[in-house]
Formats: sequence, structure tokens, C-alpha cells
Amino acid sequence: MATRTAQAVTVAGVTPTYHAATATTGDKVLADSRTWIHVKNGSGGAITVTVSGAGQTSYGVALPDKVYNVTTGAEMWIPMLPDFGDPDDGRLVTFVCSSATSVTFAVGRI
Repeated sequence: MATRTAQAVTVAGVTPTYHAATATTGDKVLADSRTWIHVKNGSGGAITVTVSGAGQTSYGVALPDKVYNVTTGAEMWIPMLPDFGDPDDGRLVTFVCSSATSVTFAVGRI
């Protein structure tokens, strides 16, 4: 599992760096209201991206995982919302792609 740093999007623009997805263990990024991942599914089948629910609601119930479906050959922008961040892991959020074959992602922040 790798922890990735978001690339800042400035008025000058940014050339995104894409990383190979890590199936099974996933990857981590800092959760905040201005960060997202851009997932590219170049595989021959649909994939899911599961964002781990971390922490609890205000009334003590565990937060559920959030699942995003990315169809074959498609791309998706997924927000890394503050609620996804694990309070016991520096507000990092873990996400796992169901397949790592031909699946890449970039992390951006504006």
C-alpha cells in the first residue's frame, strides 16, 4: 500500500502523474474537501473502487464503505471527502480497485 501526495492544480496548470492501482491492499491519500482521484480503467472489464469507511458517525455507528463503479474503458473523478479520512491514521483515506490490470489513477487538489 502506497501513500500518494496530491498534485496541486494551479493557474499554470498541472501535468498529472498517474500511478498503477494496487489491488488487494489499495492506496492512501489525505482526505479533504479539495482532493480527488482520477481513475482510468483501461482493463477489459468493469471495476469497482472501494473507499474505506473510517471512524464512526456522531452516534457511534461505523461508517460504511463507499463503492464506485467504473465501466470498461471509462474514467471517473472520485472525491476524497473529509468524512472518508481515518482519524486514527492522520486523516488518510484508503481506496482499493477491484483489479489493478490496466487501471491507473492520479491524485489532484485544487
